[in-house]
Order: sequence, then structure tokens, then C-alpha cells
Amino acid sequence: MAKKGEIDPWNVDVIDVTDKFLKRLEEAKKLDLRISGRVLLYAAILVRMKADAIAPQPPPSEDESDVEIIEWEELESEEIDEIKLEEILRAQRRRIRKINTLKDLIEELRKAEEIEKRRKSRKRKETLGMDVITSIPHDESMENRIRQVEENISRILRGRDFVTLFSIVGSREELVDYYISLLHLVLRRKFHISQKEIYGDIEIRLFSENSP
Repeated sequence: MAKKGEIDPWNVDVIDVTDKFLKRLEEAKKLDLRISGRVLLYAAILVRMKADAIAPQPPPSEDESDVEIIEWEELESEEIDEIKLEEILRAQRRRIRKINTLKDLIEELRKAEEIEKRRKSRKRKETLGMDVITSIPHDESMENRIRQVEENISRILRGRDFVTLFSIVGSREELVDYYISLLHLVLRRKFHISQKEIYGDIEIRLFSENSP
């Protein structure tokens, strides 16, 4: 994007970069292109950065500063399960330092990737049986949340061209939940999202092949 002049490498806006990155993912999905695990990892981290930029959260307490970051078993795989994307989003609890340039952003993404690789070796000691047991409730919970968001937005959109994200959420936590679920639904071609202004509201429309 920097080579094409879509972003200023010396003055990076995380929200703008995230929106452009997600738009590229949506375009790739429309063309049925395979998306690598690394690309989805970066998308997940960018979404977390954008959420913090929209509604900054206070610095983590001492108890929260060393939160275990989950392993990224599928980092080198060609495709990634949506459950893993959700786990990365939820696990990326540490504070992201201020991003000013493209170099800062690249360093932050690489740093997060290295952390996931190191954590992977520690998690391999856990038994497969325990992984299966602990993953089932999470999978069901995530799918239920995505389904609820889809039903709620679809209901609101009846007879309307679009609805804005800020108009249907209240708290910051709800905003992040909705945004994460919405990302899944956009990748599944359920909705189309757009943003007219940086830091502005997000318009949500039903997916159409003619969507801009």
C-alpha cells in the first residue's frame, strides 16, 4: 500500500491502514483467493490496534500485564480457522506502543508474530485431549455471538439501506465484540462495511456483488 501511495510511510494512521487492509482481505475473499495464516494474524492485530485507537483503554494492571498469549499453531499454514482468528483477537491484551511510521507498524507486527511463535513451543506440552475439551465451549460461544450479531443487524436493516456501528453499540467492550463478529461476517459475505471519514462511524450494509 505504501508503494502505491495509499498510505504515508512517515505518518501512519492505524485506523486508515486497518480499513484498507480489511478491504483487501474482502476483495481477496470475493476472488476466492486463499488467505495465509500470517495475513489473518496481521488483520487480527490491526483490528485490536484500531479498537484501541477508537476507544483507548487504560494501561493494564500488574496482574494483566503478563497475560498469557495463546499459541498460533496455524501460523505457517495456508489457511486458518476462524476460531484461531478470534483467539488472537482476544489474546492480544498487551498495550501497543504509539505507531507513527510504517517502520513502527511493521516492527510491532513482527514483534507480535515472534511472541506467538515462542508461545507455541510452550503450549505443545499440553495434551490434545485437554485442547479438545477446552475448545468446544469457546467454539460454540463464538459462533453463537456471531449469529446473534448477524440476526440483530439483519433485523435492523429491514427496510433500510444501511445502519451505523456506533448507533447499535453502547460500551467499548460491546463495540469490540461487534467489530470482531462483523469482521467474520464480512469475510463470510454477509455484510459490507465502509467508512467515509477516519475516526468516523462505520456503515453496515447487506452484502451484494455490486457493493463498492
